[in-house]
Amino acid sequence: IAPRLGSTLLLLGMASILMVVFGIGLGLAAGLGGRKLDGGVRAASSFGIATPSFVAAIVLIAVFAVGLGWFPVFGSGEGFFNRVYHLTLPAVALAIAQWSSIARVTRISVRSEADKEHVETARSRGLSEHTIIRRHVLRNAMIPITTIAGLTIAGTIAATVVVETAFGINGMGSLLIESVTAKDFAVVQAV
Repeated sequence: IAPRLGSTLLLLGMASILMVVFGIGLGLAAGLGGRKLDGGVRAASSFGIATPSFVAAIVLIAVFAVGLGWFPVFGSGEGFFNRVYHLTLPAVALAIAQWSSIARVTRISVRSEADKEHVETARSRGLSEHTIIRRHVLRNAMIPITTIAGLTIAGTIAATVVVETAFGINGMGSLLIESVTAKDFAVVQAV
């Protein structure tokens, strides 16, 4: 069970990092940027929310593994760097549907905080825009962002079953599928 758990935890860790980085980054860009950038991020996040992880997995396999040959299709690799290389596409497949929620909440939070009186007061005091964004906007906007990021990461655990099956990763998801097939209810409940 330990190697399976290690593969699943590494996959979840990589996907979580991708979700948070892209979600917060694109949400900040949309919240603080212009109208075109905001519209582009909203369109991309709508597409991301509508794309299930198994569809993203199939498209990523077809394009980057089979078509271009950049990534392996099967297994989780040996050694840390080889495992990271093998788990890149599965992590992206998990993160695609999830970063969108984080980006939307970030955008709304940042826009809401940027319109408040204390931000206008900071501008009138002559603080730089970078300082205003960092101290006054982001600090207060991080509460809902942290909440949605935590909920999203927790919800990603269920999606690993499908992605691990699609990429042939020997993790906790494949253990769950094997246990359901063998009707081993104790293992299913434990997983």
